[in-house]
Amino acid sequence: MPVILSAEAAECGLVSMTMIARYHGHDVDLNGLRQRFPVSIAGATLRSLTELADRMGFSTRTLRLELSAVPKLALPAIVHWDLNHFVVLVSARRGSMVIHDPVRGRLCMPVEEFSKHFTGVALELHPSASFEPIVARAPVSIRSLWSNARGVYRHAAFVIGLSLALQAATFAIPFQLQIVIDQVIANNDLDLLTVISLGFGAVVLLQVLTQAVRDWSLQLLGNQMMFQMVGNLVRHLIRLPATYFEKRHVGDILSRVGSTRQIQDALTSGILSALIDGAMSLVALIILFAYSAKLTLIVLASVIIVLLVGLAFYPATRSRTEEAIATSAREQSHLMETIRAATTIKLMGREAEREGSWRNLYSRQFNATVSLGRLQTSQLFLQNLATGLQVVLIVNIGATEVLTAGGLSIGMIIAFLAFRQTFTDRTVALISRALQFRALSIHIDRIGDIISAQPDSQQTAPTREVLGGLELRDVSFRYGMADSWIFQKVNLKISAGDYIAVVGPSGSGKSTFLKLILGLAAPTEGQILIDGQPADSALWQSWRANLGVVSQDDRLLSGTLADNIAFFDPDLNLNRVHMAAMAAQIHGEIVAMPMNYLTLVGDMGSSLSAGQKQRILLARALYRRPKILVLDEGTANLDRENEESIVHLVEQLSLTRIVVAHRSPLVEAAGRILTVGAGRIDELGTEDASTERFAPESARAAADQV
Repeated sequence: MPVILSAEAAECGLVSMTMIARYHGHDVDLNGLRQRFPVSIAGATLRSLTELADRMGFSTRTLRLELSAVPKLALPAIVHWDLNHFVVLVSARRGSMVIHDPVRGRLCMPVEEFSKHFTGVALELHPSASFEPIVARAPVSIRSLWSNARGVYRHAAFVIGLSLALQAATFAIPFQLQIVIDQVIANNDLDLLTVISLGFGAVVLLQVLTQAVRDWSLQLLGNQMMFQMVGNLVRHLIRLPATYFEKRHVGDILSRVGSTRQIQDALTSGILSALIDGAMSLVALIILFAYSAKLTLIVLASVIIVLLVGLAFYPATRSRTEEAIATSAREQSHLMETIRAATTIKLMGREAEREGSWRNLYSRQFNATVSLGRLQTSQLFLQNLATGLQVVLIVNIGATEVLTAGGLSIGMIIAFLAFRQTFTDRTVALISRALQFRALSIHIDRIGDIISAQPDSQQTAPTREVLGGLELRDVSFRYGMADSWIFQKVNLKISAGDYIAVVGPSGSGKSTFLKLILGLAAPTEGQILIDGQPADSALWQSWRANLGVVSQDDRLLSGTLADNIAFFDPDLNLNRVHMAAMAAQIHGEIVAMPMNYLTLVGDMGSSLSAGQKQRILLARALYRRPKILVLDEGTANLDRENEESIVHLVEQLSLTRIVVAHRSPLVEAAGRILTVGAGRIDELGTEDASTERFAPESARAAADQV
């Protein structure tokens, strides 16, 4: 059974299903199943796995069982792990358990260790009578990552030519040794030695120059391809839907982008080296046979042993490599979170606990790296042993032939050993490259998670005119196919210029409603219209071009205050920046700063208060001169005076305004009020606008006591 590792933070259930589906004959991969059966951000449940299995043609049986009954399960089976995880149980016998963990890979553990994590719930899967293999693959083509790079093939051809010339020069050295030993030394011919030395000295000089030019050209080619590949990958990445980033850790995404380095190495130096090594091995083999067929067969036998050792170690090496990459990504994500939350951790006094959890992750990464290194060392030991014994046999048999006048001279033996070294080195390198190319699928699969994801819009159509009207027709939405409905059959019309407040208890679906009207999430059923037209990708692009949004998780980016208000507009209009800041009631505080609008801020914090940041974000939204303004708790951090000023501003704006708020002023000023909850969106009269309506009695009492 294949081992598949998860990419998303909460897709262990889907990964487990993918492994079992492939075991039973489905032609599927994780990216294909992810697109066909999307999983909720919250992850899978046993019920959702059962429904997914039914769609894939499996009969299922959910069991609650004791540890002693685990060996009786029909394997492979999915078992519940640590109360929050799913793994595949592959084998249960002789006191040990083998599982495929979507996070850690293949693990073999004693029953005692297994019992610490097993929750007593398992899911058996059997092909049903109607089972038919399905195809759900998302093929990954990395060619598009460098296809537009100019001069790649010209540089590659130039490097190949230089490499061939360089390697041809290396064949001259063994012949020099043979001539010196058999003719110069035997005949005491100093004149011939001088001529040979000058000639081969010129060859060495040419070889060194060729090596320098080739290395420079290869570096240029590699950098050119790397720049193109990473640029195209990041271009695709930043155009992916917001849901892609919600399901993944930052460290894992960065690790996947970093996989382009291994792919670039393989495509430049790897392929070129393989071509050169293959050609040189063939030429060297022909020369070796010309010297001695018997000795050449010994060389071939040792090389075949090296190949067999490499193939034998490949599955374990691949598994350890995947585990090392995955554990490194998780450790990086944890460390990034720790750095970002350093102040919170310090205030909560949890430095030791956070350090401990990081050390656990780092130790897993360290152990995975050590395990991989130990495996590679063992492989290298066996291969070196084979090539070392090869030399002993060749010297022994070759010397015997010299002593018995078997047709070989001392110079020929020395030359044969030199050519043998060339052939062995090149062939072993070729074998290593072949195994490296085979293992390259690890990195291709990793960036395939990015490439196979569909961007929001791939159209370059001109921006359409947007008035600010929006309509939901029979819209239903849920995050995963087995999740409960957040909205069902919602019908709502927002006219251009409306001022709408959205209220409801926490968790009722207000943020999801905003995602739908911002085009960050697509309806599961139903249709959304913009200004009376069905919203396609191009129209959503135009809609977002006319949006001004202040969301709860907005950030300031590294740069000046002016840059952040204009959101790094290449044609920054400082007058518009000032006007937007004045409207957001932040201009006076900015000009009072020593560097005023050139004050530097960043995502990791600054001297700005929460209220100041919120007003800067509002100024950023107003700078765009939007036709639709969306505020998600846009005044939550403001004092009453500033809040009243902002509310007055929002009232006076002649554009579509949609606000989500729990506090009265913004809601009371709205012309229409929508309440979200129980899968519905209902409209209230403005007389019900008071947020007191949505506050439980206990909450109001607690607030009064404070």
